[in-house]
Amino acid sequence: MSNSHDKKDEFNTQRTCGLWLIYIGFIIIFSALVGDHLLIQPFILGIGYFIGFLSIFVLPFVNQKLAFGKNTKFQDRMDNLSTVLNVLLCTACGLLIGFDDLRLFWLSIFIAVGIHFFGFYFSQGKMMILLGILTIINGVIGILLISIPFILFALIDGILKLLIGLKMITIKRTVNVIPQDSSSKHL
Repeated sequence: MSNSHDKKDEFNTQRTCGLWLIYIGFIIIFSALVGDHLLIQPFILGIGYFIGFLSIFVLPFVNQKLAFGKNTKFQDRMDNLSTVLNVLLCTACGLLIGFDDLRLFWLSIFIAVGIHFFGFYFSQGKMMILLGILTIINGVIGILLISIPFILFALIDGILKLLIGLKMITIKRTVNVIPQDSSSKHL
């Protein structure tokens, strides 16, 4: 008997994560557009993050509708470790960089978030590796090219999340079909 568990089926919550990325991409773009001297409006980002996290991940309705099943315990553990890593890295950005250079602070946050995406590979697949790499590159280029306005890098960050999220939310469930041997057919 063949195992019907195929590679794409291992990432049961990709569509839920895709919705989250679309949502947070919009929040980043909006908070950057109204950020003014703060570059990204932290109140809008924080409240937006909280509302989105609660409605997409904590309340069961969205995940029940979008997910193909539950994550494994290992996947949940890796997601939790990645989230803790993100909190630690973002806290380190605040402590080490401070808030005197907001451009450097926010670009470092983008890099920290990019790093934490790698841990989500285990529950979301290769798209998270791609998102992590692109997010880190965007943050590093923003740090190096100080003559380019910050808003461009914030928009790129949000758009990257939107595009990857759109790709993830449109994933279809794959079903393995066991081909019947033509010699076993009865006439």
